[in-house]
Amino acid sequence: IEKNMNLPKGPDSLCFDKDVFMKDDFDVDQFVSECRKKVQLEEMREDLELYYMLLKTAMVELINKDYADFVNLSTNLVGMDKALNQLSVPLGQLREEVLVCLLIGDNQVLHPSYTSFHNKWNLPVYFQLR
Repeated sequence: IEKNMNLPKGPDSLCFDKDVFMKDDFDVDQFVSECRKKVQLEEMREDLELYYMLLKTAMVELINKDYADFVNLSTNLVGMDKALNQLSVPLGQLREEVLVCLLIGDNQVLHPSYTSFHNKWNLPVYFQLR
């Protein structure tokens, strides 16, 4: 559970502070004991039930909000796999041409005016000087 999670605000009349539930050292016995000093057990039960309903409603709203975001995301991604697959061949060819350029040693010279039939991006081609 996130430490900085915002719990829903309950009515001011609750016999407890909602933030007590988020403490690392939360102790049920201590919680009940502190609440019993303020109110009767029945009122504490009613306050807990009321806050439980608030939490449940907030959780459903959060799930619905995130679900809508998830559905929108998946809708936006429809057809993305086809677009990515269409890019894979040209990117693979470009990768090969870049690797060839990187493999050429110091005794190479660039001839920018020359383009190869297989060099569809008209990248400069290197020739070895002897």
